[in-house]
Amino acid sequence: MKYFKALALSLILLSLFSCKLIFKQPEVVKIQDLKIAEINIDNSKLELSVIVKNPNGYPIKLQELELQMLDPNRMKVGEAKLKKEISLPAKKNVQVDFVVNIQTRPMIHMVSSINKDLQFFIALKGKGKAKAFSKSFEYEQPYSISIKEYLPKLLPNLERMMSGTSGDQPLFKLLRTYVDEYGLSKTSLMTDFILINPYGINFRIKGFPAEVFIGGKSIGKGNLKKELVFDQNVFYRDGSMVFQVSNLKSVVGAVKGVFQGGIDYEVRGTILIQVMGTDLEVPYNYIGVIPISIWELLLK
Repeated sequence: MKYFKALALSLILLSLFSCKLIFKQPEVVKIQDLKIAEINIDNSKLELSVIVKNPNGYPIKLQELELQMLDPNRMKVGEAKLKKEISLPAKKNVQVDFVVNIQTRPMIHMVSSINKDLQFFIALKGKGKAKAFSKSFEYEQPYSISIKEYLPKLLPNLERMMSGTSGDQPLFKLLRTYVDEYGLSKTSLMTDFILINPYGINFRIKGFPAEVFIGGKSIGKGNLKKELVFDQNVFYRDGSMVFQVSNLKSVVGAVKGVFQGGIDYEVRGTILIQVMGTDLEVPYNYIGVIPISIWELLLK
């Protein structure tokens, strides 16, 4: 009886020892479908998939998988972790999806000044388990993403945040509206504003071509008084728009009865912006108020 117990114990130990010897660690096959999913003033999100292979002839468990995003100086700027243990079938690949949160300003500063690519490293650390044994594994690979294709996704946020109505920090703050030049042949209406550079990047505002409306009717057109140039050290700049207005008396009926300190007007136009060597056009609009004293002057 003792002989059979000893034999059984020996077989169990041999089985476990053999398993440990032949147990191969999981392998990272590749990283795919990497893209910038969201860019906001403070935080952005990257989405990617990690393909993990089980090289063993039996199922194992993927207990841990931690992903770190490193900048070119190998400083951690984002991370994500496996939320729960998953099964890896024998000799099969499994796709693990990650969403990596990253601060926007450090991410923008990782863009190469030469080819305008976002350059970084992805480092992975994981642990696989078979029966009573586990093995750790690591993987690291440099990556780059062309940022140009994501600029249109970045800049339309300006449209939502011009007034801060989306709940985000306003990028555009209207300061005042006044008459710059008054005459029989033309009247120039001026608006002063502040424009913020939330991402700390280099860009140039080349123009704000727009129309100004009162009561839904166009009363004139205008543009930026002069270009605005930003770099990473400029958080905001003051700017002005100049509108040549006319047809004011034709819209009086549409706004009659709303003279309570001023009259609302709306500006609709396009931002002409050059960022990272790329020219883009982004629609925008904002609402201001013409003070009643100026309104009376314009209607004389």
